Amino acid sequence: MDILIEDIDETKIAARIPAWYRRNVPSRTFVLFPLMIKGRPVGMIYADKDNAGEIEISEQELALLRTLRNQAVMAIKQAG
Repeated sequence: MDILIEDIDETKIAARIPAWYRRNVPSRTFVLFPLMIKGRPVGMIYADKDNAGEIEISEQELALLRTLRNQAVMAIKQAG
């Protein structure tokens, strides 16, 4: 299931945002595309807006991002 995080400073989510994300990504909102690689959870993150709640993704863009995720999984599995 894809997950939209509207504001990384929201009380319910703030403690779950890793320090590396806060240090390296100015975006306060993101979409997480989770996937499993060799039984381990990883994810592709789409974050391009600095302010919380600003991400707007059309159905076409969302479909392309999901395709990208699926292709990444296939490439990683083939390489492993």
